[in-house]
Amino acid sequence: MPKVDVTACALAFRDEIKKEIEVRVEAGGPRPKLVGIIANKDEAAVMYARWTERACARDGIQYELRQVERVDLEDAVIEANEDPAVNGIIVYYPVFGGPIDDYLRDVISVEKDVEGLNHRYRYSLYHNIRVLSDLGNRKAILPCTPLAILKILNHLGAYKQELPVGE
Repeated sequence: MPKVDVTACALAFRDEIKKEIEVRVEAGGPRPKLVGIIANKDEAAVMYARWTERACARDGIQYELRQVERVDLEDAVIEANEDPAVNGIIVYYPVFGGPIDDYLRDVISVEKDVEGLNHRYRYSLYHNIRVLSDLGNRKAILPCTPLAILKILNHLGAYKQELPVGE
């Protein structure tokens, strides 16, 4: 199977994001701020946090990693939810595993959930709801890995959104 170089596909999205950020900053607004919260020593989670930091730096997004104890994670998420300077929140899982992690995903406010793991987004995904009308016609956020796969397939011409699933 040939190796697929997805750089061109990713660059188009990253360039669009950078332009939106620069327009915002030039208009006197602040740079968007993403807060990552880690409450574990999981090597994969730590690596993901580092990648997030690098990607944010490249794209002009402020990034702050907050390390907390597991028992303090809920309070840390609530604090970030309530902080008007924070535009997005990502929690690096696993923390407890199972239903407690599911609960913690739901503590992140819909407005600040950048991964689409909050119950509202999961519900929208399973019911094929793409726009959250009660939030001012805001698009539903889809989890990044499956969305990235669809974007790559579309970029390669191997996926046509207008066709029924399975075609």
